Amino acid sequence: MNGMVDFSGLRYAVIEALRTEADPERLIIAYPTEQALHNVIAARCIIAFGFSSREEAEVSARACVSAAAA
Repeated sequence: MNGMVDFSGLRYAVIEALRTEADPERLIIAYPTEQALHNVIAARCIIAFGFSSREEAEVSARACVSAAAA
């Protein structure tokens, strides 16, 4: 398979991996379109999406953790 992947349009989302033995884990993932994100991740696991950079998503993920701990 030969082809080029265009990474310029990627967006980032914060998702929550549900675990029973500990607090939920938040992960950052890249996705090409909102539809693609919803096709592979259950809506209830998506905390936030639409970030233009991984760093922006990480800031949001930390804010979610801080708010949950308060």
